Amino acid sequence: MEARELFEAHGAAIYRFAAVLLKHPQDAEDCVQETFLKLLRHLAAGGETTNIRGWLFTVAANAARDRQRGRARWIPWLPAHDREVPPAPLPDEDGRLARARAALAALAPRDRMLLTLRAQGLSYRDIASAAKIAPVSVGRLLARALDRWAAANEQRENSHEPVFEQYPDPGRR
Repeated sequence: MEARELFEAHGAAIYRFAAVLLKHPQDAEDCVQETFLKLLRHLAAGGETTNIRGWLFTVAANAARDRQRGRARWIPWLPAHDREVPPAPLPDEDGRLARARAALAALAPRDRMLLTLRAQGLSYRDIASAAKIAPVSVGRLLARALDRWAAANEQRENSHEPVFEQYPDPGRR
């Protein structure tokens, strides 16, 4: 019963996080499923539950990384494979939200992960654990990611590009 309550409380946030990282709805769903299956095993083994939100995001980040590595190993990248996850519909009267999302999608994967984890309210310690970086580096890396996101957002605003155009991932080579 505890796992069900945790899923209801955190499942949507974990899905949104995985969707931003993986860009494929099916992969994000699989990532959420893996995360909560590991939670069931963790709870059954009497694992620590003091910071379960941070634990869930760390497991989800690791599952997303594993899935990305597996995808890179077995499927050659083609533009047709890089479908965007449609964002949840929200009121966006002047297009700012769509520009902000497009700017986020244009960032490198680590920047997207850091900003998404912080947007979910995780502490720097939890972000460090989920992103597998040193805790003392989180603030600096997060500030740089935020600067790059703001610059990309401003560039899109000033360029008057179509808001719904699909932007490639600059971190992909």
